[in-house]
Amino acid sequence: MIECIRYLDCYKSLGLQKNKHAYLFYSSDKIKNDEVALFFARSFICNENSSCGLCDACKQFSKNTHPDLYIINQTSVKVEDVKKLMEKLDTKPISAPKKVFVILNFDTVNEISQNKLLKSLEEPNQNNVFILTTTKMDKILPTVLSRVSKVYIDNLSENDRSLLSSEYKEKNIDFQKLIQNNLSLTEMINMVCNKDYSATIKCVSEMFENLNTTADIPVIVSNIPNETKQSFFACMQDVVLASLDEKSTKFDIKLLTTVRFKFPKPVLIKASKMIEEAHIKQNSNVNFNYILDNLLFNILKEKFLCK
Repeated sequence: MIECIRYLDCYKSLGLQKNKHAYLFYSSDKIKNDEVALFFARSFICNENSSCGLCDACKQFSKNTHPDLYIINQTSVKVEDVKKLMEKLDTKPISAPKKVFVILNFDTVNEISQNKLLKSLEEPNQNNVFILTTTKMDKILPTVLSRVSKVYIDNLSENDRSLLSSEYKEKNIDFQKLIQNNLSLTEMINMVCNKDYSATIKCVSEMFENLNTTADIPVIVSNIPNETKQSFFACMQDVVLASLDEKSTKFDIKLLTTVRFKFPKPVLIKASKMIEEAHIKQNSNVNFNYILDNLLFNILKEKFLCK
């Protein structure tokens, strides 16, 4: 019962509806991802349809002995595990309304196995539900991401949310959508999981320092190291959002002062939306240099129009 109460508020705040065939829970906090995802998964098994933790089905779930439950919970998901799971996809549930397939650390599933699962996600069996977790969204194929219902486990403090939400509301930008599409890739992934985060932030810092006119763009783009390109837009977004919060001490004050001095708040707010779109394009395999070139041009354009 304590466990149920512990996650009930989070469960409700996520607005989860059990009408999808696949869910992906994500943030930088692996433990929280897994706990909330498993709590949700148990609701599909629960005799009370509520993840009560007390009924026989919930007790079987906790022991991983329920006949309609398959959980892969490893630091690195193996190909054999995925094969065994796929063998169970065409069988009917025995006692629960649906069979529940849980894959924790889905980012460790290799590309071949992700593609094999893709067909089941594209043409879902109404008897099956997939529940996945990750701390590394960039390791999951865009085709897979487009076929799951993404559930972001919010790690922002209420104070941070209040400060940023008011800024976005004034400009009629969907703050919640921005959180779901970007902060998970910045605060929740890169800062915690990306060992090259500091190096990428340094590149972002140099970019803002050197970005003055459109003539600077070709040089800036050509100087971005290949090893930072994967997380560049995520880190850029992180800096922009920190710059919007005047009380932020997350980055070096010189960096934040530079960004705030060069780009007024209305420009930064629009820039954050453009960065979101840039990251989506990158995930669709559009050329990084082309994306960044256009992004910087449009940011400078917004700065000019803001005068």
